[in-house]
Amino acid sequence: MKDRFSNFRKNVQKEKWLLLLCLILAFLAWQGIRKNIGFEVSVSNIEIKVELPDGWAVWEKSLNSVNILFRGSREDVRYLDNGQLKLIIPISDPTAGNEIHIRLLEKYLKNPTGAKVVRFSSPDIFVKLDQEGERLLPVKVTLEGSLPEGFEVERIICTPASIRVSGAEQVLREMQNIHTTPVKLSGRTSSFKENVPIALPQIGRISIDPISVSVDFTLVQHTSTQEFRDIPVHILSTSGEIRPIELQPNHIKITVKGQKQRIEQMQTADVFAYVNCAGLEESTGYDLPIVVSLPSGLSLIHTDPPTIHVNITN
Repeated sequence: MKDRFSNFRKNVQKEKWLLLLCLILAFLAWQGIRKNIGFEVSVSNIEIKVELPDGWAVWEKSLNSVNILFRGSREDVRYLDNGQLKLIIPISDPTAGNEIHIRLLEKYLKNPTGAKVVRFSSPDIFVKLDQEGERLLPVKVTLEGSLPEGFEVERIICTPASIRVSGAEQVLREMQNIHTTPVKLSGRTSSFKENVPIALPQIGRISIDPISVSVDFTLVQHTSTQEFRDIPVHILSTSGEIRPIELQPNHIKITVKGQKQRIEQMQTADVFAYVNCAGLEESTGYDLPIVVSLPSGLSLIHTDPPTIHVNITN
């Protein structure tokens, strides 16, 4: 047994360079096999969070998210998505105002799969920290689009009108108000009420309370009035009526109210004014009200004169 071991050791020493070459080739072959059987997947917009002690907040951060290239088996990479992946960087001893350089490492990554990090799209992050503060800021509603012609926003009321905002003191010091997410105005023709989320600023780490506000929008319609002269008055009579019917006067003046644009587009020919003489059996004089038909969206304020004298003769 001892002789066999001695012979084996002598053979190993004699062929040690050959054995070393075999090990190197085996390692290279394994790397090639691993590369060929591994799958690579890039996941975009993985959130970067900075974990700080109480009383501290992020003032500035060079990156909010990062793209990461992963390698792993088919089962590992198929479940990768930015919803379950997070980079959480702890800073246990913060200092105010100084820029901190942090190298992004795989140990900061919360990854429930077995996939390994190949590289980060950006290898470094720079952060500035500050003491955490709190302010009560007024809410400003962000509007998107425009109302139809003739309408405008008369009043906007937010409930609550101000919300509590927490974050880095340097960030809060520069903020005069806090904005909502955009509210679309296109197509609105009447007052409305909506629950609108608050839009968080991208700078720093900001927390708000509450996260949304109730907003009442009061809309008003621009209207104008205009006078139209020499409107002819027509006679509505019974079928087969042969008696002469005379109107005094036979033209009137009307005052119309509505959207300015609609009024500007209206012509005298668009107005139909008449008196209803149907069913008047006596051949005599009558004072009858004038009926005026207007284009849609317009209303009649008054006619001048308000009635017309009608003479019916045999």
